Amino acid sequence: MMRLPQIATFVAGDPQWSLPALAIGAGGVLLAVWLGGRRQSALRIATACRVAGWLLICACLVNPLWSSARPRKGANVLAVVTDASRSHLVAVEDGVTRSDRFADLLNAGESREANGWLNRIEQDFELQRYLAGDRLQRVDNFEQQEFQLPASNICTALEQLQQRFEGQPLAAVVLLSDGNATDSFESLDSLKTLAPVYPVILPTENSAADVGIGAVTVNQTAFDDAPVTIAVQTRQVGAEGRNVKLTLLDQDRTPLMTKSQAADADSTVRFQVRPETGGTVFYHVRVDLLDENDEPVAEEATTINNERMVAVDRGSEKRRVLYVSGRPNWEFKFLRRAVETDPQTDLVGLIRIARREAKFDFRGREGESSNSLFRGFDETEQELAEEYDEPVLIGLGTKDDELDGGFPEDAEELFAYDALIVDDLEARFFTADQLQLIYEFVAKRGGGFLMMGGQESFRQGQYDRTPIGELLPIDLHRDVAAPTGPVRMSLTRDGWLQPWIRLRSDEAAETTRLDQMPEFLTLNATSFIRPGAVVMSTVQDSSGSQFPALVTQRFGRGRAAALCLGDFWRWRMNEGRRKLEEYSLQLLDPSARPVPPGGDPAEDLNDHARACRQMVRWLVADVPRRLDVSVKPQPALGTGTVKLVADLKGGDFEVREDADVKFNVTGPDGKTLPMAGEPSEDVAGRFEAIVFGVEPGAWQANVVATLNDPETGPEQLQAQVGWASQPDQQEMSSVTINRRLLEDVATTTGGRVIDSSGLDDFVDDLSRSDAPLVEVWSWPVWHQWWIFAIAVGCFVSDWTIRRRHGLP
Repeated sequence: MMRLPQIATFVAGDPQWSLPALAIGAGGVLLAVWLGGRRQSALRIATACRVAGWLLICACLVNPLWSSARPRKGANVLAVVTDASRSHLVAVEDGVTRSDRFADLLNAGESREANGWLNRIEQDFELQRYLAGDRLQRVDNFEQQEFQLPASNICTALEQLQQRFEGQPLAAVVLLSDGNATDSFESLDSLKTLAPVYPVILPTENSAADVGIGAVTVNQTAFDDAPVTIAVQTRQVGAEGRNVKLTLLDQDRTPLMTKSQAADADSTVRFQVRPETGGTVFYHVRVDLLDENDEPVAEEATTINNERMVAVDRGSEKRRVLYVSGRPNWEFKFLRRAVETDPQTDLVGLIRIARREAKFDFRGREGESSNSLFRGFDETEQELAEEYDEPVLIGLGTKDDELDGGFPEDAEELFAYDALIVDDLEARFFTADQLQLIYEFVAKRGGGFLMMGGQESFRQGQYDRTPIGELLPIDLHRDVAAPTGPVRMSLTRDGWLQPWIRLRSDEAAETTRLDQMPEFLTLNATSFIRPGAVVMSTVQDSSGSQFPALVTQRFGRGRAAALCLGDFWRWRMNEGRRKLEEYSLQLLDPSARPVPPGGDPAEDLNDHARACRQMVRWLVADVPRRLDVSVKPQPALGTGTVKLVADLKGGDFEVREDADVKFNVTGPDGKTLPMAGEPSEDVAGRFEAIVFGVEPGAWQANVVATLNDPETGPEQLQAQVGWASQPDQQEMSSVTINRRLLEDVATTTGGRVIDSSGLDDFVDDLSRSDAPLVEVWSWPVWHQWWIFAIAVGCFVSDWTIRRRHGLP
């Protein structure tokens, strides 16, 4: 390990002469002192000179040698690593970029006429030159070096040098970089065995003003108007007191909305959008620095970091929701109408139109074997009720033979849905196995569960000692007195904070909406909330008593909610009546605002429909799929590198490892690259693939998993995911020198930060420094002429002083 500088030492070439030299020296000193003591005190200086000269002569008897260790010429390796990434293309002043200054430094080092610093290093060391970018590569020289590499994988480069020179005489690493790495260390302690690193940085710069996109986060909610929120933070250097303009653009770069704020403001700008399609949707976010006239400024340190692409995954498949009701009602009609136009959800209904009948001889027509209530239906519909002791069920919105046997009785059939809604249906409708299956649907499968109010729901439906009662957020064991008269709804503090509960974007409009809601007459009263449950809304009767109306909680891997109102449909009825009244007034008053195109305004999407849609979206949000695909950036492997992760489960949502997983990756150029998924070493049922997405733009992957079941045969699952690769934006995320990282690396390895102005002095000290392979050199001191000159000078001084005092 190199250390600067190294101290030389004196050694005795003939140590056997030590005692004789000591005796002769001591005798001479005593004689000189005795003779000098008999004369005047002024002669003490002469005596001191005589003693010094005598001791110097005696010291030469032991053959004194000047010994030191220096690096053996050409035996040690010294690596010079230059960060040649595009992050140095930053204007610092007067149009000069940081890359220009580094290039001048390298060209001066390669100069043979001026014996540049690189040539001087090569005189004592085996010099190896490297470029660090997206990968570490060795070069012959740094002349006319261009800084165009797509990444700054400094951390990876140092780790590769450590591995490459393990066990070899690497004396030091000279690193020329701005410290803005696009990768990272897991721990700096891993560099402790590396040779000392000496980062070379440029002097303090007067950078031009610059603004750029900082952190960008995407938050998806069930809010119907704007379910996607894109939060953007900006970074600025030298732009204090000026304004910036942020613009959100779609995938075709069409501006959608614009916001302005001060450049030095710490607040986050949020854009709320509503994608029209499913799958992965791409947006662009752009920031512009404005001048005094609020016009974009062209003179920035760089404009590459002014724009960022954002990927929003809306899901490519519809979420399926099973609605089970004890009777035909208004709730299902309005819920189905609200969800049928939602591109993200699909509502399937299982409605009981007749209860279970007793076993007796029914007086039907002669030869009739099915329930006479189905007389007039086709054969397929009659199959739903072939026995008199079974309830009469009808499926709505089903596919093929879906729900032909009634409510699912096995996990694979029920777990195919993402959420389950039970409305006005008693617990006796389900078998004990079905009740337990619903419990596992929420706790194990991670599905959403909602029970709606009615005369046969909650405690009235005798759910208090069932598995369903255990997963509900309200306690059904204790009875509560019913409210006196109609009740009105209001939001709790937690409800105000949830976007899927609110229907308006501001508090004043939401308060007005709540005031316009009708009174409700049916409530499954409760006041006992389970620990951890959250009350989103309450109702209040005329006496001032409050009751929970909507309560939610996390349960196992899923979530459960209780809507205690039994006539939630009354809200929709009231809205329809109010809109019809407005429509009638418009017909009577020609000067009134004309009716918008699209027909009867009573059929437009209203607040009740939006509330139902948002509630259903909340139920299915974050519900795991059988094939879940995610993208995990891998900065340690380089800019643009991601890991595609596919978690696979069977129909019963047990982990499956016996599958063939293929990742079909499509890059910005439209070319598709098939990749095989490798099983993860850490997580069962997980398959991974590494994608080096260096090319900037939108990337997408279609994942196909093939399950081999010996009973049912092969089964294929598909999922899509997308992400944005932006190596240039990541490279230019910061325009200032990251001195902290460079100092941490230098301190960990035992080096120090070198200013570029002191580089020549540093190189000159290398020849006197410590290194893995050194050679010991020495030269005899007594052979030097200046030793005898000093001795003669001491004796001459003694003689001169004595003669001036008249002594022999």
